[in-house]
Amino acid sequence: MEHIPAIHAARVGMRYPARVVNTMPFGLSLSLDLTNLAPGRSPALPALLLFGRTVGTDRARAFVVEQRTEIVLIEVDSAAGLVASLPAEPAWLAWNNGTVRQLARRVRETGETVLLPVLGDALEDAGCSDAILLDHLRQDPSDARSWLVELLATQE
Repeated sequence: MEHIPAIHAARVGMRYPARVVNTMPFGLSLSLDLTNLAPGRSPALPALLLFGRTVGTDRARAFVVEQRTEIVLIEVDSAAGLVASLPAEPAWLAWNNGTVRQLARRVRETGETVLLPVLGDALEDAGCSDAILLDHLRQDPSDARSWLVELLATQE
């Protein structure tokens, strides 16, 4: 029987249960539990949660080894591995008939970086008060492949 690496079962935007394996100055090393998602494969998969690329940076910094949480994948790369974020608030994604998600998907699909500040305004109107996230969208409109755009556009 051929072994298929579990990374092939991982998808951007999907939520996964995770356990903190190690804390570092720049982020967390995680072990994702794929037991129910990739039967017959290794039940765990390593991932990184980088403090500069996550919702709730302060909350993420407070995690300790062996703590369990739920994450959303924002990047799946067979060479670089998996990069994760804490999930965005579901209320942000549902606000005003899904405006935040729709704007993020448009930026993701078209590369219209001019919409990033508009996405930041919509996110704020949806209830996000995290200045780091809002500034990320408003300061550098050249970053259409932003991790935050990926998270908002794809989170299930």
